[in-house]
Amino acid sequence: MVAGAGASDVAAAAYCVDQGGQVQTRTADLGTNGDQQGWLALGGTTDMCRFQANDDGGSRIYVDLNTLYSAQPTLAGLAYLAKEPMAPSAGGANPATGYCSDLGGSSAFGSGGASGGGWVSTDDPVDVVVALCVFADLSFIDEWGLAYHSNGDIRGADLATVMKYQPGADVPPVFVEQSPAPTS
Repeated sequence: MVAGAGASDVAAAAYCVDQGGQVQTRTADLGTNGDQQGWLALGGTTDMCRFQANDDGGSRIYVDLNTLYSAQPTLAGLAYLAKEPMAPSAGGANPATGYCSDLGGSSAFGSGGASGGGWVSTDDPVDVVVALCVFADLSFIDEWGLAYHSNGDIRGADLATVMKYQPGADVPPVFVEQSPAPTS
């Protein structure tokens, strides 16, 4: 946890652990598609909860502590619960990044390009860099975990069962697939 964290941050971190997760603090780094010696640590850090499954691949999903702990919805939580179908990717683009963008989130650092960027923890034995889908309310979720979930695949843990926010069958229709406009 970050020094000086508030009581709600401490409670959210404890909730993460109680649900079987691990709290990680990650830094925002630019240039993560290149050699690690060239990465540029930016001025941001964030705490998140990492859930890892005991499956063959040790699948994982990362989510912000607020989305996990809040009894109110966040955009990241609603995106996960909505399970909107992911459009087929084209042209070799990262399908998880495209899906994040289609939902109104962003995982881009800067103006794009091949240098990339991501959320770094050099202490993580598997995922040194994680791409997060960040929404306008600053909630976030692992973009690959979100993309896999759109197809019904659970990575790490089913966040629908561990998030405090439980809307039941009445998920607010924030992420409703839009029908194309009729052509004349």
